[in-house]
Amino acid sequence: MHYADPASFESTTTPVQRETGTIFLRTRRRLAGTASLHPCVPPWHRWPRGGLARAERTADGRIHLVVLRARRGGVAMSLTGVRAGHAESLAPVAARIRRALAGADRLRGTSPFEDAVMSLLDEVGASDRARHAIVRLGARCPAAPAIRTMPESRSLLDHSRAELASALGSVALARRLQALARAFAAMAP
Repeated sequence: MHYADPASFESTTTPVQRETGTIFLRTRRRLAGTASLHPCVPPWHRWPRGGLARAERTADGRIHLVVLRARRGGVAMSLTGVRAGHAESLAPVAARIRRALAGADRLRGTSPFEDAVMSLLDEVGASDRARHAIVRLGARCPAAPAIRTMPESRSLLDHSRAELASALGSVALARRLQALARAFAAMAP
């Protein structure tokens, strides 16, 4: 048994069983070629045996580990976490991963907000330190504590501009990131 991020109605000491669910995603191009041509930028991480990993939040608020491995004709996606083998966890994460794999020359984000943040960072020529600092603001993955989710727009707004500027090393970048987060938060239901 493992302890994982509990839903709000569960005790923090309730033991819950982690599962691993796997699904095959057909693709027109090979993941291995994409991963080897471009550096792995957060929230993507290199994973043992040629895999790529990241953390994703499911609709119930739990954080799961996603590992991708190139296979003939596509990509094998493994999801590890509480209820990860259930279709209601596996299918939405698989849809977001398909979105990320649809990038022409590199892995995209799994959400429009993540793509917008990465575009902003590319536009300003942000350092690797700044990219890592943004991801450190995301939620920790219980199955792989070194990996965090990409923070959501609303969670970035919980940080003051001074906190963001300190983490990112730039007041201007912190201001633009907060403006972007406000715009996405205003559009979200």
